[in-house]
Amino acid sequence: MKDALGSVQSVLVLGGGSDIALATVRELVQRRARTVVLAARDPESLTATAEELLAAGATRVETVAFDARDTESHEGFVADVFERVGDVDLALLAFGVLGDQEEAEHDGRAAVDIAEVNYVGSVSVPKNKGAYVGTSSRVSKWSRRKANCSSVMPLIRSSM
Repeated sequence: MKDALGSVQSVLVLGGGSDIALATVRELVQRRARTVVLAARDPESLTATAEELLAAGATRVETVAFDARDTESHEGFVADVFERVGDVDLALLAFGVLGDQEEAEHDGRAAVDIAEVNYVGSVSVPKNKGAYVGTSSRVSKWSRRKANCSSVMPLIRSSM
């Protein structure tokens, strides 16, 4: 629940290893967020980040398993997180796969795989209390060929 001043006190990060999301969470912890749940395919890889957030002022940091491709598990995942930590003020959706541009342009299955993770994985997460925010990088405005990078949003097959 947000505090009396409207500050976020708890945050769930789907894609707990995302640099953009972690920079956001660091700022939220400095502003009084105290409960953080970092969710990723490999939660053990987030141990150092959890320790850093605790040292920065968070009072509770949990790392949990989350797989965007496993949409059948999403409802249970959200229920489990809310049962463990109570209400979550903010959920940051910061996961995605880059994929291979060339392959996705010529192989429909490769494009679908990217969309399943980056889009379907996002919309299949049940919405509960609090705000849900998707992250992306500014460079997503540019063509991947030109910038050699992508965003969290799904890759749309090109007709080039």
